[in-house]
Amino acid sequence: MNEKKQILELLWKNGIIATPSDVDKIIKNGGVSYALEMLTKKNNNEKNYEILKSRDVFDATAGKVESFKKLFQDRYSKIRKILQSRVSISSVVDIEYAKKNEGDVTIIGMILDKRESKFGYIFEIEDLSGSIVAFSDQNVGKEILPDDIIGIKGYVKNGKLTIKEITYPGIDNINKKEKIVESENGIVFLSDIHVGSKMFMKENFLRFLDWINSGKDHAKKIKYMVIAGDLVDGIGIYPNQEKDLELDDIYDQYNYLANLISKIRDDITIFMIPGNHDLVRVAEPQPALGNDIRSMFTNNVIFLSNPSYISIEGLKILIYHGSSLNDVIDLIKGMKLEMADRLMIELVKRRHLAPFYGKNVPIVPLNDDFMVMDEIPDIFVTGHIHVHKEFNYYGILLLNASTWQKQTEYQKMHNFNPNPCIVSIKYLNKQGFVNLEFK
Repeated sequence: MNEKKQILELLWKNGIIATPSDVDKIIKNGGVSYALEMLTKKNNNEKNYEILKSRDVFDATAGKVESFKKLFQDRYSKIRKILQSRVSISSVVDIEYAKKNEGDVTIIGMILDKRESKFGYIFEIEDLSGSIVAFSDQNVGKEILPDDIIGIKGYVKNGKLTIKEITYPGIDNINKKEKIVESENGIVFLSDIHVGSKMFMKENFLRFLDWINSGKDHAKKIKYMVIAGDLVDGIGIYPNQEKDLELDDIYDQYNYLANLISKIRDDITIFMIPGNHDLVRVAEPQPALGNDIRSMFTNNVIFLSNPSYISIEGLKILIYHGSSLNDVIDLIKGMKLEMADRLMIELVKRRHLAPFYGKNVPIVPLNDDFMVMDEIPDIFVTGHIHVHKEFNYYGILLLNASTWQKQTEYQKMHNFNPNPCIVSIKYLNKQGFVNLEFK
């Protein structure tokens, strides 16, 4: 049996379909013995991670009013359950029951409408039983936004509610400590590569690849990589984008990216999610990239949906590209792109990755709201806004990962300077991130 055939058979028995170029690379690196070593490392790595939440396909719905109704009912039920686990929320009653009685009540409701008056704010609040008109003063009501699902303590009189106190689902354990795992392995985080753009910083990315393959500065401890979307620049994402493209065929963009990724050591498991520039629908949640794209990449690349939830050696990681961060900026006064940590905190506070319907992020009306943050992760990573920012929020490591794209004309118009070419590394047995610049 010749060497190529032997390698193909070995890979096939282990569930791996290899291209001719894959086999040539294996032969160049040592042939059958290298293939065996690669499979051993792959199997060892597979035991150390688990995909907790990701979908290749999402069930289609009719997209009618009833579909959106089911989506919001599911969102409400899930977040109500989170709120009811809070010590501060007890003896919750339905809105229709509360309206028929006078006195102190606790409800859990979704904000349908918010209006400002000279005395404070007027709200319409709904649960599965009905709706109620509510009033608050300026201090209590100013942070409440439409679509928020919150616990409310107040007083009912004549079928109307005066709000005294509110509770967001948020963090249920403010004493949570950053999780440390007894492992010397590391995870490297990056985002927004934008291959195909004239502003893609190729030389900087190649320097990063040289470093990760070199074994220097603990690079050899990196065993995992997370890329949080906008892998390529895409086609037709914004008006006149063709002027900004180096590659004007999206398959050429992915092929170029695949060639770059193939240079990474094959003992590193790479997790990729799509973003709003990638070859999936814009509406969220976004399914993982399709087989036509996957076939271009090496077998150590794992394709996930946006969002997705994984566990690496016991460390739970929530990965979301972050398009809804723009909604937070639009809705909360004083928020800016540079405040990536505060923007992410607002999502955690609401326990939802796209909490505001009808803004920048189109939402697919699924029966099951995939964007609810069911569980608090150890690490929450986003990208999208090209800002590098990290923060420890009650034991959760928040990271808005860096970009590999220079300042665009759009960013110049808004006087925004990105933080490109920074990688954040989480060594599992150490606190926080180590950040390296490749500028």
